[in-house]
Amino acid sequence: FVHANIYTDPETLIEDGMLIIQDGKVLNAGKNVPLPANAVVFDLKGRYIYPSFIDLYTEYGLPSNRYERKNVRAPQMESNVKGAYGWNQAIRSNVQAHQMVVHNTESAEQFKKNGIGIVLSCPKDGIVRGSGVLMALNHTTRENESILMDRAAGFYSFSKGSSTQDYPSSLTGGIALLRQTYYDAKWYTSGGKEIEYNISLDEFNRLQSLPSVIEAGDKYNVLRAARTGEEFGVRYIIKAGGNEYQRLQEIAATKLPLILPLNFPQAYDVEDPYDAESVSLAELKHWELAPSNAAFLEKQKVDFCFTAAGLKDVNQFLKNIRKAVQSGLSEKMALRALTTNPAAFIKASDRVGALKNGYFAGFFITNKSIFEEDAVVLAHNSGTEW
Repeated sequence: FVHANIYTDPETLIEDGMLIIQDGKVLNAGKNVPLPANAVVFDLKGRYIYPSFIDLYTEYGLPSNRYERKNVRAPQMESNVKGAYGWNQAIRSNVQAHQMVVHNTESAEQFKKNGIGIVLSCPKDGIVRGSGVLMALNHTTRENESILMDRAAGFYSFSKGSSTQDYPSSLTGGIALLRQTYYDAKWYTSGGKEIEYNISLDEFNRLQSLPSVIEAGDKYNVLRAARTGEEFGVRYIIKAGGNEYQRLQEIAATKLPLILPLNFPQAYDVEDPYDAESVSLAELKHWELAPSNAAFLEKQKVDFCFTAAGLKDVNQFLKNIRKAVQSGLSEKMALRALTTNPAAFIKASDRVGALKNGYFAGFFITNKSIFEEDAVVLAHNSGTEW
């Protein structure tokens, strides 16, 4: 790909440069790079090339979560999952997304039109949700050729999800169950396995070697997750809620990486004075300041990345990235949050997030800088797919 403006990483823009790829890998990127004799040449005439954006919080390609309805009113104190599992069915540490993922062409195309070419996918169900799979969205190929990391991260939350068991029934209970599971897992490794075999605890201990992603979804839960992680020596990657600016100093002090949603609140309809009275000042201030959340965090030197999770329409992703930039976020930090940061969070910086020799050849081409309002993704290469 010649005569292109190439962002090999957020810090490096090569003007009128050349990108060479072969068999799904980057061979070279630079200025005045020797052209291989057998190359197929695309003249991009000044268009832009960016590394594929990475979303660390998706359910791409996984079966939809359909919660069971509890048909009886009697309390369910124990798990109804058959087999050598733990006592609480909200502990789903045995779930492995790479065993279930199947390409979804429509979803993949929507992601790619918005620059996202690599996703981390895991079911959003349970206190312990199992392991997620890092996947390229080259959806016209088999899944075998798309999985970049089979067990890329472990996933956690404070919500029991689809479990029909009565406990936990509150936020306090959810936190308590997660803490108890850490303690049970320690007991299991220190001799408990000689007493009983427990699939849930066995798989939970396997998850501890992976980066840990926990869903908080709120500024206070970010702090609760940080405290829980500190108790067990776990440095969580925290899926935030978008209102972290409201507890900025405390959250910055945790020094934990965040996954930021971009589902900014819509403007309130206050034409009718009776409707206007029902909108609080706090709601209006959040509508005003939510797009500045990332900018506030950047100033506090908090590491973060972005996710399309929570958007009603994935096509709002780029629009809201641009809104965040217009609200004070630097373009360089925005690119980091879309490429190198998420790669670093899950220890994949040696293969994705940049366009360097030997890296996965995931990139997209735009007609102009991606941060301009009328910029369009013209094509998206996902490794072996063009």
